[in-house]
Amino acid sequence: MRKLINISIAAFLVLLATSCEKETNDINGTLIENDINTTTTWTSGNTYIISGTINVDDAVLTIEPGTTIKFESGARLDVGYYGNATLIANGTAEKPITFTSNAASPSAGAWEGITFWSHSLNSSMTYCNVEYAGKTSEGAVNLRSTSIVFSNNQIKYAKEFGIELDYESSFDEMNSNTFSNCGSHPVRLCAAYMHTIGTDNTFNCADGYGVNVISGDATGTITWRKLDKPYYIEGEVDVNNATLTIEPGATFKFNTDGSLHFGYYNSTTLIANGTSTENIVFTSSASAPTAGAWRGITLWGNTLTNTSISYCDVNYAGKSADGAFIVKETGIALNNCNIHNSSSAGIVMNDGAYFTSMDNNTIENIATHALEIDADRVGTIGSDNTFTCNNGYGINVTDGDVNIVSTWKKQTVPYFINVDLDVEANLTIQPGAILMFGADGQMDIGYYNNTQVTAVGTSSEPIVFTSAATSPAAGAWKGILIWENNSPNTRFDYCEFNYTGKDVYESSAAIWAYNTSFTVTNSKFQYSAGYGIFLDSGSTVTNTGNTFTGCALGEVGQSD
Repeated sequence: MRKLINISIAAFLVLLATSCEKETNDINGTLIENDINTTTTWTSGNTYIISGTINVDDAVLTIEPGTTIKFESGARLDVGYYGNATLIANGTAEKPITFTSNAASPSAGAWEGITFWSHSLNSSMTYCNVEYAGKTSEGAVNLRSTSIVFSNNQIKYAKEFGIELDYESSFDEMNSNTFSNCGSHPVRLCAAYMHTIGTDNTFNCADGYGVNVISGDATGTITWRKLDKPYYIEGEVDVNNATLTIEPGATFKFNTDGSLHFGYYNSTTLIANGTSTENIVFTSSASAPTAGAWRGITLWGNTLTNTSISYCDVNYAGKSADGAFIVKETGIALNNCNIHNSSSAGIVMNDGAYFTSMDNNTIENIATHALEIDADRVGTIGSDNTFTCNNGYGINVTDGDVNIVSTWKKQTVPYFINVDLDVEANLTIQPGAILMFGADGQMDIGYYNNTQVTAVGTSSEPIVFTSAATSPAAGAWKGILIWENNSPNTRFDYCEFNYTGKDVYESSAAIWAYNTSFTVTNSKFQYSAGYGIFLDSGSTVTNTGNTFTGCALGEVGQSD
């Protein structure tokens, strides 16, 4: 009798223990209904079924290669919400781990997904298949203020994002993943961690989707890699205290409030060098973009002069009306780039900004000037650029002092000058250059410092000094004033001086000189409201081969 009683008690204890376990056997696998708070391993070849929300806290959950985890409708797995926790889900190429729906005919969003919270530490997912997960505004996999290793995974049939990271989350490693049939972008993350996206990822998604970037600050020595889909950027991205390299072939698409800023607060270098076959593209995310669809790119004063931008394409920017591409108080190299479809200027160089090199660029289909730049920095514009503007626009010279030895090169559009252009350093103007002056425009040479101007055109490519007015008449602008600190080597050859002599008085002229000497040869003076040349206070001129047409007060005048 005692033996029988002992057997009955033992059977009862076994039954009681079984009823308290977190796992119970189901015909389809092992059912997981309770949270995991102790170190646990889900073993290879087995199937585990999750019902409801399972939290992993104060524990390490290891999932072996070849394991299948199925989720009931609305089920999810949360790692590290309350206490430090780690998920190690590392399959192999031959034995991937599968996270999927337990439904007979699943569809996207059949279960809620996997979320790694701020107490998730050293978690890793490799060679995993994640299918039919996610919910509106979340991913099949989500990171919340944490980071994980995420490589060689396949994310399929996500309701919205494949993987979604909040502002403080990143990848410790993210390589060789494949995303397909997601309802929205395969990846969504903050700009601060764009560089944690690794290599050899495949994004199979419809047009209009790719890597969704939410605004933020990027720092450090980082690389934004070429992907097989664009980055879609929402809002303002600031790169500071950084050395950023952008790989050839990378494409960035911006929403209507999108913009990209470099070096506002701290020293920053941008290396964005595409190639002739793989341009780096900055454009609009709109399905049918128009000029001004996004704000544009600004390089601020803390951008270092080793910044190099080449073979880049900036398209549909300029919403702010300041320019598609803006540079402030620094120097950059800009070569072989295309800037087009701007609703304002193409490039705006402010506050003494300049080019360390600037050749072979194309600026076209823009609303105003191709380029705006201070007079002192015009000489940093290089050669073989193609600028195409509407009539009345070209290169806008925005400040009037030339204090650096410079050469103003012939460009495909005129220079527009509506300021007092005060030349106080040696200036050479190339054959074929056109300088168009507004009503307030004039050129002063050698007022303060010893200065020489060499403006030598050719018979087929004269240098033209004329009015910017659409229908100019004599006296549309003041003219050229040569002062006593001018070098006697100043020379104008094969030049044209048109529509000068504004504010007519007895010494008005296309060229007025005070106590100096200069040379003018083979040039044309046309439609001056005053003289062609006026010599004041003992000035002299070498005047040969010139023609004077329509000069109201005569060809050459001289003070008594």
